[in-house]
Amino acid sequence: MLARDERRFKAADRDGDMVATREEFTAFLHPEEFDYMKDIVVTETIEDIDKNGDGYVQVDEYIGDMYTPESGEPEPEWVQSERQQFLDFRDLDRDGRLDRAEIGHWILPQDYDHPEVEAKHLLFESDKDKDERLTKQEILDNWNMFVGSQATNYGEDLTRKHDEL
Repeated sequence: MLARDERRFKAADRDGDMVATREEFTAFLHPEEFDYMKDIVVTETIEDIDKNGDGYVQVDEYIGDMYTPESGEPEPEWVQSERQQFLDFRDLDRDGRLDRAEIGHWILPQDYDHPEVEAKHLLFESDKDKDERLTKQEILDNWNMFVGSQATNYGEDLTRKHDEL
């Protein structure tokens, strides 16, 4: 872990002075937010998922990062869906494995708006009458999703008075 953090720190330390500015420290903590740190994110993902050490991620390694089967238990439907996602959308060159570019495309997609996706997810899951508006009761009925969401600052924003609520 120390070697990994040191490598990440050196990548974030743009001026090489071994002293972190606010931006450099933010890049160290949240490398996915900085273009010059994206290679580190891909490298760390490969290190985490590539169990056979070949520098690629095969479908079983991809699935193994999300799901460990119980002995004799059939795979759940969502696992089959993830296998298909790997084949149809992750493995762009259809060679049965993800290389660095494909991993980057998967974990750091272009034009992906995290707050918008999270807001749409909260709305979709909580808007029971599908009027595209959340009532106080719909939020309360799904409080666990809201307090666990970065979109609500992990529930803190729900304690503030809002005209739109």
